[in-house]
Amino acid sequence: MLETETHAFLSDLAGRPPVDEALWLEALTHGSTGHERDYQRLEFLGDRVLGMVIAEWLYKLDTGDEGKLSQRHNALVSRTSCAAVARQIGLGAHIKLGKQARDDGGQDSDNILGDVMEALIGASFVTQGFE
Repeated sequence: MLETETHAFLSDLAGRPPVDEALWLEALTHGSTGHERDYQRLEFLGDRVLGMVIAEWLYKLDTGDEGKLSQRHNALVSRTSCAAVARQIGLGAHIKLGKQARDDGGQDSDNILGDVMEALIGASFVTQGFE
C-alpha cells in the first residue's frame, strides 16, 4: 500500500489516482530493499516507451538527418536527463531504498533517479497506455 504522501504525489504526476497501487509501488522500489519485485522490469519497459515517444516527437518536429535526430534523441532520453526531471518533480523523496542505498545517497543518485523515472513511465504505460 502506498503512503498517503506518495499516493498524492503519483496522483498529481499522472493526473489521476494510481489504478494499480502495487505496480506503482514496484516502480518506486529499489532492489536494495530486498522486496521480491523492484523497479527493474518497469524501467526496461519505460526506457523503450520513452525512446519511442521521443523518436516520434523528433521525427515530426525536426527535419534534420538521421545523425542529428539520433544526437538529439540520445541527449533527451539519457539517464542524466531522466534524473534531472526526477529531481524537478521531487521523486527522490518517494523512492523506497534499503538502508545502505539510502545511507549512500541513493535518493540523489543519477543512476537511481533516472532508472526510477523510467520505471514510472513504464508503470504509466502499463496502466494508461500512451495517454
